[in-house]
Amino acid sequence: MGRRGRTLSAAVVVLTLATTGAAVPAAPGTVSGRVTFRGDVPALPALEVAKDRDTCGERVPSEALLVSPRTRGVRYAVVSLEGAPAPDATTPGEATLENTRCRFAPHVLAVRVGTELAIVNSDPVLHNLRGWIDGQRAVFNVVQPTQGQVTQRTIKRAGVIRLTCDAHSHMGGYLLAFEHPYFAVTDDDGTFSIGNVPPGSYRLNVWHEGWNVVQRDAQGHLIYDAPRVLSRDVTVTGAGRAVVNVELTSN
Repeated sequence: MGRRGRTLSAAVVVLTLATTGAAVPAAPGTVSGRVTFRGDVPALPALEVAKDRDTCGERVPSEALLVSPRTRGVRYAVVSLEGAPAPDATTPGEATLENTRCRFAPHVLAVRVGTELAIVNSDPVLHNLRGWIDGQRAVFNVVQPTQGQVTQRTIKRAGVIRLTCDAHSHMGGYLLAFEHPYFAVTDDDGTFSIGNVPPGSYRLNVWHEGWNVVQRDAQGHLIYDAPRVLSRDVTVTGAGRAVVNVELTSN
């Protein structure tokens, strides 16, 4: 009886040592930085409004390129990490896109695939939002004739979605959808921060829409030149912070 008890106790000790010796996963880190503009900032002409001027005004300022005069930081650049594994058991969440004073707010929005998008008409006029992926295929079409109307749509596919309004040809914006949560949109000063990044080496991509108008499509919507896409290598250490600064130019 005593020998059996000693054998069982020894087995428990061995199991305990094996458990306490297991490697602890490294804590996630953060990638942050700023996107700035180098060179002369082009002056973009205001956009002419053809309809509902009592609500929209005669012209609205272009948001295709917004540069802070203080920091030269670029607003509405989308920064993402390529090659980072998506965490388990996370929910995509919710987001809001508003039609307000005949503009999309925010002008550029980034979400995860699966996000429930609330589209809100804050104006007393009809808006007809369309989202175009790959430049030509419509992924949603939302007609909102009533002020205060809210329409829900689920974002089902990753990619760059161009936003237009059938009722107002001057309106434009973008929605970028990702399969993972490692992305951010730069703020007024051009800064961004992506948290909870597993340690490792990644490709950091910066996307910014084109800001030079090249033509109008058949419906009168403005067509801009190609987006700017820049890439950098970045390494994240356990619980560390990697800082990456990127410059856009007018070329």
